[in-house]
Parts: sequence; C-alpha cells; structure tokens
Amino acid sequence: MVNVQIFGSEYSISTETDPDQTREAARIVDRMMREVASALSLRSVAQISVLTAINLADELFRTEAEGKDMDKAAAKQADLLAETLNRP
Repeated sequence: MVNVQIFGSEYSISTETDPDQTREAARIVDRMMREVASALSLRSVAQISVLTAINLADELFRTEAEGKDMDKAAAKQADLLAETLNRP
C-alpha cells in the first residue's frame, strides 16, 4: 500500500509497482492537475481531472510515436550497416 497526495487529497494505492514509481506518478499527476487548474482557473476537480487525463494520454501518444520513429530509424541504420558489411 502506497499513500500519496494528489491535488489536496490523500489516496492509498495498492500496487505491485515499485512504491517510488507510484509516488513519482502521483507527483506528476498532482503537478499537472495544479498546472491545469492554474492555467484555466477551473474550480471543478472533475474537469481538472479529465483535462489532466487527456493531457497525459496525449503525452503518452506522442512518446509512443517518438519511440516508433526511433525504432524505424534504428532498423534503417541496422539495414544500412548490414548491407555495408555484406559487400564484397
């Protein structure tokens, strides 16, 4: 059980993940919720939570796309290297 504070509320999270990783995830969510609340002057925790979730999902999608681009670039470089090594 890991206890965390997010946006002024305490949560007890049961997880098999490393407790420090869970605490770091909670810190990120807390920071992003505070940024959303500050930037948009929202008072509704539900609205702040939804917008934070959308921002996190968008960040995840961008990170996944960057990872795929890096995989493609690495595969291309590996193919070029293999071609070079296989030349007589």
